[in-house]
Amino acid sequence: MAGDTVTVYNRLGDSWYPTVLRQVHARLRRGAGPAAIGTGREDELTVLVPFVPGPEGPSVGGRIYRPPKAWQAAADPERYVTFDPGPAGTVLVLGEREDVPVGEKDWPEGFYAHMDRSGDGAFALTAAARYEALPHFELTGR
Repeated sequence: MAGDTVTVYNRLGDSWYPTVLRQVHARLRRGAGPAAIGTGREDELTVLVPFVPGPEGPSVGGRIYRPPKAWQAAADPERYVTFDPGPAGTVLVLGEREDVPVGEKDWPEGFYAHMDRSGDGAFALTAAARYEALPHFELTGR
């Protein structure tokens, strides 16, 4: 695919669990006008994430992929990754961030709002698709 890096943050309660994804293809489209739908943002990030099929499920970034509800029910969420579109489920951040969980309450405005306001490169996941023929996920964030 490509040589980009994206950090995915998954929220569980008051904690955000990061997974660094290397060797992905990230395409950023900058919008010029007001957003017509959803988040109020016109910028859009599309990330193609290759995975390796395995007996426990697809391996992504050194972790095993689980659908959102299965990830939330996991005893050890740091072992897994999920892609949960919707309000504050998954956040995509361009580049590599520290690979340790962070707390929602560590920032007065909340983690996503902090990441969004601290500079370009934080996107709420709005869509996720899985493709088997050429094994990869396609993630879209705004």
